[in-house]
Amino acid sequence: MRTMLQRLSGKPHTEPAAKFDLAELRRWCEQSRPIFIVGLARSGTSMLQVAFAQHPTMFDIANCRETFIFLRPRQPYVDPIHFPTRAYLKGRPNLMALREWIEPYEEEFGELSEADSIRAFFYFAGNSVYPGRHPLEKTPGHLRKLELIFEIFPRAKILVCSRDPVDVMASYRKRLAKAQSDGEPPEKTGWLDKGVDEMIGVFERFTKLVNDAIPAHGKDMFMAPYDWLIDSPKESIQTICQFAEMDFVPTMIASEATGSKAEGKSEKAHAIQKRASDAHKVLTAEEIERIQKACAPWLTQWSTPGVLG
Repeated sequence: MRTMLQRLSGKPHTEPAAKFDLAELRRWCEQSRPIFIVGLARSGTSMLQVAFAQHPTMFDIANCRETFIFLRPRQPYVDPIHFPTRAYLKGRPNLMALREWIEPYEEEFGELSEADSIRAFFYFAGNSVYPGRHPLEKTPGHLRKLELIFEIFPRAKILVCSRDPVDVMASYRKRLAKAQSDGEPPEKTGWLDKGVDEMIGVFERFTKLVNDAIPAHGKDMFMAPYDWLIDSPKESIQTICQFAEMDFVPTMIASEATGSKAEGKSEKAHAIQKRASDAHKVLTAEEIERIQKACAPWLTQWSTPGVLG
């Protein structure tokens, strides 16, 4: 495995993972500078992941798959295989190699803790799948796990995605309609099938989670409103790069990435483009008014880009 000096120099390596070393992977996580994208679903998390995947220092993830790794730390190591996790590691062979790598250690010492299971996942990815790069991951629900994120990665930066709540509700409804028209079964679309009251609860919990985290971690959290991103892509991504202490590169806002859609290859990126709100097409005037009234106390915070602490 590479030495600490080699890792910090950014020199890539392609050797398979060496013998599992718990102390080594803990040191690697402490030195790593990951970016985790969290927040409201349907609020630009995929756009941001695509943008930062184009940066030469970050995992160049081809597919916008959510690993849920901080919510389900043992998921990579058990069957059935979780497709997004497999895609994150660029295919089944790498996922199997991860399992084979930790198996001798767990046979001798027992199952890894949740924190060390997560460390092993990212260490393996950072040394065998995306060598020489820092972790990049987006799962909106990881907002609930910020304490665990910072325990494992003390140098992490968190991008919190927000969006006008009316547009979020409309996006849920449009995505649900498309999924149903495509014949997706209810068990795969249930997370989208939410009424106005349910969504207001989602918005309230989102705001509480953000505000509860600010005293301890606000300096490492950045609010990235959807409208701000699409109104001025270059300026917004440059600002986020400054927050993350990394150089801006023009490819981060390119309209597409070249390559095929095969697993492990780059695919067409989600272009950051300005889109007019069309919530009125899928929501009634009464629904819009109810959402606006309930969320009015939070809108200033949601719509203001910048460091939260």
